[in-house]
Amino acid sequence: MNRAAERRVFAASESPSISVIIPTYNRKEELVGLLSSLEKQTLLATDFEIIVVDDGSSDDTLFYLKTLVAGGKENLFFCYQKNQGPGAARNRGMAMARGALFAFTDTDCRPLPEWLEELIKPFSDKQVGAGGGAEEHGPAERALGRAIHFCMTSPLTTGGIRGTSGKKMAHYYPRTFNMAISKEAFERTGGFRQLYHGEDIELSFRIREAGLALLYNEKARVCHQRRSTIKQFFKQLMRMGEARVTLARLHPKMLEPLHVIPAAGILLLCLALVLAAFSAVFMSFLKLLFGAALFFAFLLGAAGSMTRDLLIKERLKLFFLVPLIFVLQQTAYGIGFYRGLWKELIGQKV
Repeated sequence: MNRAAERRVFAASESPSISVIIPTYNRKEELVGLLSSLEKQTLLATDFEIIVVDDGSSDDTLFYLKTLVAGGKENLFFCYQKNQGPGAARNRGMAMARGALFAFTDTDCRPLPEWLEELIKPFSDKQVGAGGGAEEHGPAERALGRAIHFCMTSPLTTGGIRGTSGKKMAHYYPRTFNMAISKEAFERTGGFRQLYHGEDIELSFRIREAGLALLYNEKARVCHQRRSTIKQFFKQLMRMGEARVTLARLHPKMLEPLHVIPAAGILLLCLALVLAAFSAVFMSFLKLLFGAALFFAFLLGAAGSMTRDLLIKERLKLFFLVPLIFVLQQTAYGIGFYRGLWKELIGQKV
């Protein structure tokens, strides 16, 4: 037995503290970057294992993984399965895992060096079943990515006022771009359900219902690469809106006032436009609504462009881009919500 094989047998004989589970499907180039960032973790490599589940890729992902293992990457394990979706891939990874904790991230994320070390800290409390952390954009992110990131995370938007710590407008549910669960939570819940979208927050909900706590650690951070085009972003938010209806059907308590704001806003605007054509009172209301929207757009643009790492030209671009992305975000989510309601009414699974 050669020296590399001896090291691998030794590593496999000990249980790591945490297993990092990564589903992938035709994302080899993204996977290369993710695995590179995991090599820079402050947590010792002997304390965690990496499990990559290739969910039926047709590119050279499998060959790349085999090459890494053959080259002596001792804490990397992988398997291949026919395409079943990310939820099934993560369940497969958890079934393989030897750690007492399971961490999740996606190939379009780049964990910061302290990510794993910070992510496991809340689990010193045995009542914690799942935890998550923060996301940020990369230093070289373009204006569109920065605007999308702001709208998805800012306290001024529906994406940023979900509960994390303290009193918020909605409960906090960890999501798989930056999430960890205990082995006990997996055993109590059975893992991820096969859903079109939102399987991570659905699992988080069931973990909480099982009597385990959900905690957020701001210091466990990943860089999250956002959708590269407005069309991709719009489609993503529509899927999120549709999924919210499915989640409400499965667990009515998951539907909170925050989740219906975009759909209610679209309905209110349409009603105001129709009634304003017949009533001076509603025309005045519409003007007031428009003025308030302009003021809020100014606040969003000002907040979204307050960054010192950009030139004035780029900051000015963000000032106008952030309100536009916010409108697209709310519109897409609201339309998706109505589409989800329609599909539920006609008996089509979302």
